Amino acid sequence: MDNPFKTIINNEKLPEAVRKKVMKDIDLIKLSLDVADLFVIKYPETITNILNLGDDND
Repeated sequence: MDNPFKTIINNEKLPEAVRKKVMKDIDLIKLSLDVADLFVIKYPETITNILNLGDDND
């Protein structure tokens, strides 16, 4: 496989196949970050708030 970056430099236009692959990779990274944010930050915080709800009476 040829280096796609050499093609970009020579043509100064991104090939459509490379553009689609990069966009798919970016979408996958964004999805992974959203899922991680949901289960690592938001979900535990919600559970903590629910469990500490009765502790406010101290």
